[in-house]
Amino acid sequence: MRILFIIRKPPFGWIHIVEALRLAAAGGSLAIPVTLLFIDDGIYCPMKNQFPKVIGYSAIDRFLRMLQNFESKLYVVRESMEERGLTMEDLNPALNIESVALSDVAKIVAQHDIATTF
Repeated sequence: MRILFIIRKPPFGWIHIVEALRLAAAGGSLAIPVTLLFIDDGIYCPMKNQFPKVIGYSAIDRFLRMLQNFESKLYVVRESMEERGLTMEDLNPALNIESVALSDVAKIVAQHDIATTF
C-alpha cells in the first residue's frame, strides 16, 4: 500500500499540517511507502529558515527530516513555486525534494493506493 499526502495549505495557522506530517511519519515508521506532494500554499512547508516556536507552533521540519530517514519521496509543484516567486534554493537544503510539473501530479496520484489532501 502506497500513501500520498497532498499538502495544499501553509504550514502555520492550521493544525492540519502538523497532524498530516505526524500521520505520514507514523506510516513511514511502519515501513509504509509515503509520499508528500506540496502544492499551492503547501509549498511553504519545506522552506528553510522557519522559526515556528516564536509564534507558538510546532516545528514541522523535524517530521520532514524523519520522513527522509524512511526514504519517503517529497515533491514540490514547480508552478506553485513560480506563482509565489520561489525557487528550489528557498527550500530546506537538508531535504531531498524533487520539483515536478503540475502536469505530472495526476501520474503521481495514480501511483498510489491512497491519496489524501490537507
